[in-house]
Amino acid sequence: MKSLFGVLIVCLFVSCGKYKKPFISFKSPEKRLTESTWLCIKAVDTEGNETEVIDRLNFSIDGSDSTFTRISNNPSLMGDVNAASSIDTVVLEWTWGYALNGNMNKQLIIQKTYPQKILRVISLSKKVLVLEDQSVDNTRYHYAPL
Repeated sequence: MKSLFGVLIVCLFVSCGKYKKPFISFKSPEKRLTESTWLCIKAVDTEGNETEVIDRLNFSIDGSDSTFTRISNNPSLMGDVNAASSIDTVVLEWTWGYALNGNMNKQLIIQKTYPQKILRVISLSKKVLVLEDQSVDNTRYHYAPL
């Protein structure tokens, strides 16, 4: 009985994520991130102001290549802050953030291609993705699966 209880506790801790949601998930962060196309439902700045942003993300991992396709009307997300607000499509490279001893910090998404950005994963589940843009203004982008 004690060994069964110990195995249950170990499974609970292993399956718990680093994010606010979900508390328990048996899918890897990579699987949760890549299994959906994510549609931005709102952007919230540090003062609590909500804005509507057209932004669609589709993450993929192909061997050592990690890319995501972004369709957006937000010039700061697309890399051209002086551009007009027209919808455009770009393909960008990304990686998880680095941690000690060669490990990966799966709470940070590093956008490797211009514009280089650091996105903190606040929440990642099957139904919710919340990213905080720590490169510019800490705006939080809330996504739902398309």
